[in-house]
Amino acid sequence: MSSTYQKEVIWTPHPKQKEALKRLEFEILYGGARGGGKTDAGINWLIYDVDNPSLRALIIRRNSDDLRDWVDRANQIYSKLGAIRAGNPPEFRWPSGAVFRTGHLKDDQAYTKYIGHEYHRMLIEELTQIPSENNYLRLLSSCRSTNKELKPQVFATTNPGETGHGWVKARFIDPVPPGTPNKEMDRIFIQSTIDDNPSLMEADPNYVSRILDPLKEKDPDRYRAWRFGSWDIFAGQVFREFRRDKHVVKRLLPKKKFPHFLWFDWGYSGRESDEGAFAGLAGSLVSSKHNGLAFNRVVVYKEWYGKYLNPEEWAEKIYKEKPVKFYRYGVADAAMFNTQTDGSISIADLMQNKWKKLNKGNWVTLRRGTRNRIARVATLHNWLSIAPDGMPYLIITENCNHLIRTIPGLVHDEHNIEDVDTDSEDHLYDCLTYGLSMVKFIPAHLGGVGPKQKMKEATKPPLDKLDLKAFETSPRKSRDWRVL
Repeated sequence: MSSTYQKEVIWTPHPKQKEALKRLEFEILYGGARGGGKTDAGINWLIYDVDNPSLRALIIRRNSDDLRDWVDRANQIYSKLGAIRAGNPPEFRWPSGAVFRTGHLKDDQAYTKYIGHEYHRMLIEELTQIPSENNYLRLLSSCRSTNKELKPQVFATTNPGETGHGWVKARFIDPVPPGTPNKEMDRIFIQSTIDDNPSLMEADPNYVSRILDPLKEKDPDRYRAWRFGSWDIFAGQVFREFRRDKHVVKRLLPKKKFPHFLWFDWGYSGRESDEGAFAGLAGSLVSSKHNGLAFNRVVVYKEWYGKYLNPEEWAEKIYKEKPVKFYRYGVADAAMFNTQTDGSISIADLMQNKWKKLNKGNWVTLRRGTRNRIARVATLHNWLSIAPDGMPYLIITENCNHLIRTIPGLVHDEHNIEDVDTDSEDHLYDCLTYGLSMVKFIPAHLGGVGPKQKMKEATKPPLDKLDLKAFETSPRKSRDWRVL
């Protein structure tokens, strides 16, 4: 901290806070559980180098109410150090000439207003409330410095959960253990729990017993997230039954005798970050038996995911990369059948026409996916449950990386608890559930096992427990589509 502001001790950091404040990485993520002292750490992290008149800092919260609370809390410290609060959105103007600006992200376009600015320090409160990594990177582009005395840094705080859980976990949590610098990416995650915040424990000694401990029995997943910062199962997660070790297998391909399908979604949400986003899946329905019980299993074995290709380019890519020659039909987002705003034919027609040219005749006919969002959530719960042979009804091959990554990261819509939050990265979820809604699920009383069966009753599904008679086992031209 600069020498001017060391004359009066305003705040003394605890060891974990002190560890986070001294880090030199470009990106610092701090927190991970309730009561870890995240907000105080961020407020005080900003005032390093505040003697420098060139210092410019940006503080971001998701909404204006949260920002107002942060400003009031920060003002209790900054005012004692000579800063003046002014303007709307509020700024803190320091005697040296340094300026802290605040902002909130009320909509998708809010991220663009910071492009081209230069902020040496950027504080982002509750990082997982930012729905996509793309929006985070937009903010990050403004954290830079043309002043050799000011090193640009980002300090973010968060808890597990919210719409951005998946990408935050993949960026900060999964690559290296907490407290270990990711030297290649110049970032670090410092984990903090209420045990690292003795100030709260002293001020409210019953906080744990009153707020956290009651969750042990009522909501053990939420307890693990709030008490210990667990990122595996978290509060607000929709499909808690998804397990990589149970739903994901090595690459394999169902035989031709089983029906194969294509499922698609196109970015029509109105959000700039989604516009033109495309998701596609290939799957097959495999009829199975176990101990005299017949049931259906769906195997998802191929995905297409990305942006910046037009419908005909996606159609050609899918046709050239098709693992099987024939698909019974395709299911697509109903919006893909709408006439485009410029009056041209629909995206679905553009894709089907391209396939006709490539195939010299009709290849796949697209059907409209259901618009019933609540039913689609229930549908996926059913398919994620356990079949009579101890394996899930739905299995996904390991090459479907984005589907495997995004399904466990989906959270409930805060306005409709029965739906998935549409700010989540939900394109592959959408096309998966469009497809599954068209396939017959055999419920428990007809031989299946109900979706509420506890996952602990299921066994890990190694391939030796899967009836491989239903799958191609001979080498093919592409090594991707043999049992490995």
